[in-house]
Amino acid sequence: MLKALCQALAEKPWLRLLGLSFVVSSIGNGITYIVIFSELIRLSAPATSLALAYVLSTVPGLIGSKIGERYCQRTNPYQILIVGECLGMLGLLAPFSAVMTGSIPLFLIAQTASAFTIGMTFPAMSKIFKTGLSEKELPVATTLETIIFACYVIFGVCLGLLLLGHISVMSLLVLDASSFVIALILLRLSRSRFAKNFIQVSPSQARISWRTLSGAQRRGILLLPLLALTAAPAMALLPALVPPTFSGSEAQNMALALLFVRSLGQLAGPLLLNPEKFEKNSNSNLLMVSCLFAFITCYGLVPFSPSKYLALAFIFMAHLFSNVVFSLAIYTILKKFDEVHISAAMAKSYRLQMVVTALVSIGAGYGAQYFGVVFSLYLFSGTGFVLIVMLSLGERWLKQKPVNFRPEQQ
Repeated sequence: MLKALCQALAEKPWLRLLGLSFVVSSIGNGITYIVIFSELIRLSAPATSLALAYVLSTVPGLIGSKIGERYCQRTNPYQILIVGECLGMLGLLAPFSAVMTGSIPLFLIAQTASAFTIGMTFPAMSKIFKTGLSEKELPVATTLETIIFACYVIFGVCLGLLLLGHISVMSLLVLDASSFVIALILLRLSRSRFAKNFIQVSPSQARISWRTLSGAQRRGILLLPLLALTAAPAMALLPALVPPTFSGSEAQNMALALLFVRSLGQLAGPLLLNPEKFEKNSNSNLLMVSCLFAFITCYGLVPFSPSKYLALAFIFMAHLFSNVVFSLAIYTILKKFDEVHISAAMAKSYRLQMVVTALVSIGAGYGAQYFGVVFSLYLFSGTGFVLIVMLSLGERWLKQKPVNFRPEQQ
């Protein structure tokens, strides 16, 4: 996969510039995340504010994805990406003001702006990949999306943690604003080098309905929400899964190390896949179930690890497996939907994933408070895994003959 990715980046200047713009933007978003939560903790924000900050970091993305889906139908998706970066830059006014006034609500507004723009750009990015890449190059798009996501933590959050305390919070926000400016320049350069034309259609033509989808298309849309059903509770509880042998500052450092190796695993997972076998692997329920079982097993062993290195290895391996499923899920949507419907399909899958993530993460958090972290992990992630197995064994509801059947993209 690494060879295919390097080849595609070398042959397509627009892809290279687009990927670099998202990496730069992700670094800025990671810095913003550190600024917001460090300031909320410094201001002794109540637990309800911290919980609300988490919700506001996901829910506005649902609205943003709907808007992005609609505008992808009748305008150049690059324009949506550019507008998203501009809105993200304007959204920095909230944390700038919050730092100067010590206002907790303004920090929460900053989370809302970031989530909204991420949701808005997700369908646009998918349409660009679908139009600009050939069928054989679609696995490259899934790997690039994973790298962008991993850079959020590997570079953005880590850079924010390293600089926090050494430079002022205002300087961190200025650094964040500069990342948006650089990303905008790179996006414009990428757009100027994109040679293909985008199909523009009416909302009625681009709309998708569950009744009109084939079984493979329904499965593609559901893969990301099903992954979240198992993985989101574990990821939400990760900082609390530090083995009891650690305490104090050692436990805090261990929690940060777990988050870092999580991102390394997310980055490395897709690189293990053979791009020539993506089609076969994306249709394999057995592979998906096996990967998720390995994911849960690795997470379940972390609290009982006698060594910090073993705990880190478990988290790294867990996210190797989970991001194999993530990459195959993205590929399935890109493969099974044509350019007209790809934005709507990706947006629908994204919204379902965000809803599932919010619900099970909040449930796991409350479960950990009353029953303990380990039991909550087994309960929520285990239940999600059992549901996935049941759905995999009984796909008749997916294979139901669609009304006004829409052919799959071949």
